[in-house]
Amino acid sequence: MMSRRQSAAHPIIMREEHDHRSSLCINAQHRLSSVSQIYLPYGTEYHPQSLVPPHGLDVPQQLFLTEATEQDNTTMRRRQISMISQRHPLLEETINEEDITESDQESITQRRCTFLFFIQPIVSGLLVLPILVLFWQCGWNLTLILLNHLNGFPLTLYLKEFNLEEHANYSARSLSIAYAVAQIYLLICYRVQDFLFNFLKERHWFLQNVLLKLHILGLASIYIVQWVMLWTFWDQYTPHEWYFELTLSFSAIFALIVFTGHLSDLICAPFLMSYDSIDYCLQFGCPLLTRQMKQWKINLLNYILYEIIISNIALIAWRGFYHFLDKHLYPDNFAMSVGLCLLIGYILYFPLMYFQTYFEELNLKYEFWTFFSINFPQFYRNIRHLLAFTSCLFLWRGFWLLYDTYIYIFEEYYQTYFILFLISFLLLAFLQTSSSTNGPLSNITDEYNIFPLYPNCYLSIVFERYPQLDWFRSPITDRNRQL
Repeated sequence: MMSRRQSAAHPIIMREEHDHRSSLCINAQHRLSSVSQIYLPYGTEYHPQSLVPPHGLDVPQQLFLTEATEQDNTTMRRRQISMISQRHPLLEETINEEDITESDQESITQRRCTFLFFIQPIVSGLLVLPILVLFWQCGWNLTLILLNHLNGFPLTLYLKEFNLEEHANYSARSLSIAYAVAQIYLLICYRVQDFLFNFLKERHWFLQNVLLKLHILGLASIYIVQWVMLWTFWDQYTPHEWYFELTLSFSAIFALIVFTGHLSDLICAPFLMSYDSIDYCLQFGCPLLTRQMKQWKINLLNYILYEIIISNIALIAWRGFYHFLDKHLYPDNFAMSVGLCLLIGYILYFPLMYFQTYFEELNLKYEFWTFFSINFPQFYRNIRHLLAFTSCLFLWRGFWLLYDTYIYIFEEYYQTYFILFLISFLLLAFLQTSSSTNGPLSNITDEYNIFPLYPNCYLSIVFERYPQLDWFRSPITDRNRQL
């Protein structure tokens, strides 16, 4: 039976040095404030979940104020050796120094890491992202056409010259029913996620993949319906003045920081990519620390947290800035607006991806950043999250506006969007990343740790699952896989 992946969060240990000064372990993610040191009943019994959300570095971690002993260090080393031996049980038996030297193996691994470092952001940003946006754009417009039909409106979408104030509103009943259906579907997915995982795990690989793809398509469609209903509701029942919408968006950002402590829930593709596997696409990662709580209660709390609270906050943040760009970034020149959005988005995207390790290790190079990262760890990381969110906003709007303006195949709009909706999903399914339409539901461990903040390891998993595509594989690796 396949065991569920463990959280990457480690306890933080305060070690007493010989000079009686306490120092924090280097993997400390949160500052130990006076509040965290207050005694809490059963405090040490609260543990993270086995599956955490994609933003692994920002997941709440358990803090221990204990003295590290030599026995603890020995135990930790034994655990590390045990984990390595369990992950690579054939390593000791299959390595043959006559086949390949240790330096050659390190050289092969280094070349693979270098290749993945340069190619993964390019594949995610230039190949997968345009298909993802096309899928969402077609699904979004299909949902609007369905709303038009339910409310007795024409099925034509006036995408270029549409003005909400000049058209009749959708009925509150139609919006509420569609939103309720989406929420019920999501609640069922949260409740039966473990059953689905165990069921598909025992199926034949072909049937498993077909059912998984259907589940991903259904979940992605429901998320589109959820966002369309919420977005339309806010459009119809709130003022449209740009300063009001921007105020709401900034308030949502601050609310998200207060509520969760980080802004990583605003980040989506191309920073977060997923791989189609039952390990990442069925069970929802939960950031909560719990004690002796039944799994169905954890799933219910996780559903309320993400699908009711955070989904509304994230949508409000996106909506205000998106509408501001619609009104003020060359509204009468679509080509200029699209070009600037894509240019700004990619200018932010590539440096944020390629310099993740550099930004994470600044505290090891400069004393100022050491002081800053220890005292304000989340502030430093949230600045990067905010820049990544800005990149996502510009990139998604650029491609979305491009498709809305220039895609026209059939006379009936719904035919065009339905065909492209299916084609885009099939392309993503062929690339084994259709689950990126929702983002990974739980954290994906980056084996090479190339991108520590946004673990974009889609290609790494592809090479692992399809070794014939790995141009850097070694004879040892081939023989181990065969055994």
